[in-house]
Amino acid sequence: MARAILVVGATGNQGGAVIDNLLQSEASFTILAVTRDPVSSTAQRLAQKSSEIKLIQGDLDDPVALFKNAEDIVSGPVWGVYFVQNPLASNQTPEQEVKQATPFIDECINHKVRFFVYGSVDRGGDRSFNNRTPVPHFASKYDIEHYLVEKAPLANMDWTFLRPTGFMDNYKPGFQAKMFLTCWKIALKNKPLQLIAVSDIGYFAAQAFMAPERYKGQAISLAGDELTFDQASRIFEEKTGQGIPLTFRIVAWLVLFFLKGIVAMFKWMQEEGFDANLQELRSNHPHLVKFGTYLETQSGYVLSKQG
Repeated sequence: MARAILVVGATGNQGGAVIDNLLQSEASFTILAVTRDPVSSTAQRLAQKSSEIKLIQGDLDDPVALFKNAEDIVSGPVWGVYFVQNPLASNQTPEQEVKQATPFIDECINHKVRFFVYGSVDRGGDRSFNNRTPVPHFASKYDIEHYLVEKAPLANMDWTFLRPTGFMDNYKPGFQAKMFLTCWKIALKNKPLQLIAVSDIGYFAAQAFMAPERYKGQAISLAGDELTFDQASRIFEEKTGQGIPLTFRIVAWLVLFFLKGIVAMFKWMQEEGFDANLQELRSNHPHLVKFGTYLETQSGYVLSKQG
């Protein structure tokens, strides 16, 4: 019988990447894709990818109902969970993240989930577990990690933490890219920034589910590239033939005025910063996506013929 993996955030970028990589693997899994609205076009497109995908209606505000729906679909236990939250979602706060995560973890323990993979965030490489940071949506993930480590032994539930650095996917065409790129230029100046493609987060999540004995108890900071803003700008121009998209500084400052967590994040990046071990990561996954490759293959930008 195929092991059932419950994927929270299945219709989002990260959950979708996990599902894509599970489908590409040689292992046999039943994928329980959690969605608030199973009849939405996004959910239906996801379900059409494979007969192994089962849509599960539910949300993190009611984990009891979510697990009931999941186990009704598979007529058996949920073996694994991929858990991620979107701190930028509507009405989401760091406090709400923790408030949702802790009862969900409790429900995983009640249902004897065997393996829990958590999409967290890097907080300085090996220092992450002991570094809560002043960044609100980093600190919430610190709290969730510690709660999970404390509670998992109650049900012999193994876990893996995947700690992404900055998302390359934040720089897809649109206002968000302009805002983040302008903040990067202003806040970090010549300091390098580590970045990861969401597709590679999906790769490592799938590897963990395929080899739980190897990955259990590990916390892995993830990055595929490390570069300054000027280096990123040059690569962008080489690939697209255009200047890197920016907005007016005053617009970026106004946005930051209302998003205090983003201000704290860029301040932390300047003072401390991400610290994934790129050499070790690339030895385990030689095809880690670099920024230039991301622009070429995943970003959605129109490429220069010379690029």
